[in-house]
Amino acid sequence: MNDTCSVGFEYIVEKVHEESLQLDSALVRSMQTVSGMPGEVLPYQIRSEWSVTCLILFCFLVFSHIVKNGKKYIIQHIRSLFQRKDRSSLFDEVQGTDNGYTMVFPLLTCICYGLFFYYYSVESFPALVYVTPHEALIGGYILLSIFYMLFKWGSYNFVNWVFFEKEQSKAWIQTYFDLLSAQCFLLLPIILFIIYFRPDVIISNILIAFTLISAKILLFYRGFRNFFNQSYGFLHFILYFCALEMVPLLLLAKGILYMNQIVILNF
Repeated sequence: MNDTCSVGFEYIVEKVHEESLQLDSALVRSMQTVSGMPGEVLPYQIRSEWSVTCLILFCFLVFSHIVKNGKKYIIQHIRSLFQRKDRSSLFDEVQGTDNGYTMVFPLLTCICYGLFFYYYSVESFPALVYVTPHEALIGGYILLSIFYMLFKWGSYNFVNWVFFEKEQSKAWIQTYFDLLSAQCFLLLPIILFIIYFRPDVIISNILIAFTLISAKILLFYRGFRNFFNQSYGFLHFILYFCALEMVPLLLLAKGILYMNQIVILNF
């Protein structure tokens, strides 16, 4: 009888111990992280940036407001790009409303170029996404575009002050800002297409190059009409398109590349 009870007690103890081990094993397994199939990291998308969305919305609203309320200004300045006027001012009829539109359109153009510089830099230097705040980069590219515009405006004023009369200088500066304004009509839909549809970088570069080359061709045409009919006009023409067009554009491209490298190395 005692042997039977001893065997039965040992059997119960053994089963309790097995159950305890199973419970401990299940508890350990529940605490361990189960490693499944590794997830795929999504690529960085510019359209997910809140700052980019705010800038695009701002540009679209301002652009829509100007197009709605400034149709007369837009039509007259587009016509002036292809007409030759010998009056003291090219745009006497809309002189009262010129100042606001003349500054807002070029500002929108600089914002669009700044967004494209950011897109190009992120695609060419992916490390920029991880080394510095994106808002600072976007702001830097926009400020660089504005500085480039102001630098050319100052260069034009200085060269024209040396070679030409006040009215001719005024006509050329007005043509320059008109072309900046005209670029906005092409750049805004192109930037929307680039950011939200993410085409190949080559296609994006072709679209921006088409806009820039078209503006240079119109500037070439206006320069020919304004200055080539004079004895020293040809020399002035070469000065404009070598010293004041091509060289600053190359310096801008080099400056963007150097800025990206400095940011990556130092931050």
